[in-house]
Amino acid sequence: MTTDAPGQSAHLFLQVVRVLDQSRVPYAAIGALAAAFFGVVRASLDADAVISLGQSRTTLDELLAALRGERISATVRPGDESDPLVGVIAVEDAHHNRVDIILGIRGMDPAAFSRTLPAPLLGSSIRMIGIDDFIAMKIFAGGPRDIEDVRGVLKVSRELVHMDQVRRLTARYGSRELSLLESLLAEP
Repeated sequence: MTTDAPGQSAHLFLQVVRVLDQSRVPYAAIGALAAAFFGVVRASLDADAVISLGQSRTTLDELLAALRGERISATVRPGDESDPLVGVIAVEDAHHNRVDIILGIRGMDPAAFSRTLPAPLLGSSIRMIGIDDFIAMKIFAGGPRDIEDVRGVLKVSRELVHMDQVRRLTARYGSRELSLLESLLAEP
């Protein structure tokens, strides 16, 4: 499935997923796609995924070549020591649809990729980040939208959360994040 107009980032995401699958790179959809999957729908003009090249035999250069072979722009922005993101591949097509491929999140449990869930998207199946990992990484991101996403997910999908696991995963990011999680869990 390819894009033919603006506003089709989900279609572009499926192109990216096809490349990731063909390259055998573990990935998980995150961001607005994951929020919607767990019951919190919000507007977003792009799609996001986190990948693990360390759990793959594909190199960054090989992945970039495969993406560019799909006639889409792929530009790498490496993170620095203070950036929680290892780096980002910004993928964009000719219609300005965007997908951000995060090359890793400092503190993220590498086993998160084994906890992904199959999810439908435009007649295809993608891998969605698990709810506990989603909550932990959103708390780590810490922006107002991120915290509202966590509140919303806890409100509509709390029964899916594994409390011990979400605490353990959040603690990987730090004591401030664990404290914030506890305060969010205590909200009515």
